[in-house]
Amino acid sequence: MVNWSLINSDGRKASSAKIRKSIVSFMTRHHPCSVIDSIEKKYNAYKINLMNGLCLIFDADGRYIKTN
Repeated sequence: MVNWSLINSDGRKASSAKIRKSIVSFMTRHHPCSVIDSIEKKYNAYKINLMNGLCLIFDADGRYIKTN
């Protein structure tokens, strides 16, 4: 699991609570019954793998980018 306490984003500090909130909000609206298999924090993005095989990509600020 990702350490959500504090996340650096483009040389500035972003609130981890805000990032987590935006990802959870997106998941609740668009994938309400999906189960998260894993979350990977990349340099400038989050990769969330769902049990149904979808992979969601979010930017460093927690904004949705795309589905693989």
